[in-house]
Amino acid sequence: MKNVCWALIGLAGLAFIVGACLAFMNTQYLLAPVGYWRGAVGFLMFAIAIRAMDLKA
Repeated sequence: MKNVCWALIGLAGLAFIVGACLAFMNTQYLLAPVGYWRGAVGFLMFAIAIRAMDLKA
């Protein structure tokens, strides 16, 4: 599960970078830059949820 979390965190970073680049270039590729930032937050929330469910009590 840790590998899945790291993959989601990596995808979130990539989505944030792509959104930031598109915002600074004032262009759009498949989604508006806000869509990439929302996706980044979604990936991070999934990673947090997976880690929270994986905790050994």
